[in-house]
Amino acid sequence: MLLTFGLLVTACAQQPPTPGSTPPQPVNCRGVTSPDQQLRACVLSVGTHPNPPFNESRVEIRSMNGTVLATKDFKSPDGEHGRNVQKMEWSPDSQFFVFSTASSGGHSPWHWQTYFYDRKRKTFKEVDDFTGPVIKRNFKLSAPDWIDVQVQGTPGDPSDINTGHSVKRRLSTMN
Repeated sequence: MLLTFGLLVTACAQQPPTPGSTPPQPVNCRGVTSPDQQLRACVLSVGTHPNPPFNESRVEIRSMNGTVLATKDFKSPDGEHGRNVQKMEWSPDSQFFVFSTASSGGHSPWHWQTYFYDRKRKTFKEVDDFTGPVIKRNFKLSAPDWIDVQVQGTPGDPSDINTGHSVKRRLSTMN
């Protein structure tokens, strides 16, 4: 028994000390890092369906050490009335994270609700509120913070959801 106790004491003495706190882990998630390498936008699958096209998404803006700074959740109670992220991109100036979404249940397939995270104001906003209903998922960003989207309506048909018309705005003026 004395031998066992001696081996136990020796084994414990050889263990490295346990650090007081675990250092933050690097951000490892599906998403994109801002051009200035300071933030990462993570897109997590939530809800009842784990995979596209019927999954629902939660967007998290994180510091590079993993701290969650802001969250936008698109989960619905029944798993069929939420939204999932389709396209995502940071503005060239790193001030805005932009993403288009589709309905998780296939409702209004023509409407690609598009959102952005405003880094300075620490808020999420919907592009549609400033442009009208976005009808194409593939928005275009250009320096420093311009967004170009296709929205509902043409001069001859205000209800057109196939062709629409282009609207270009500065994200920094959408508040």
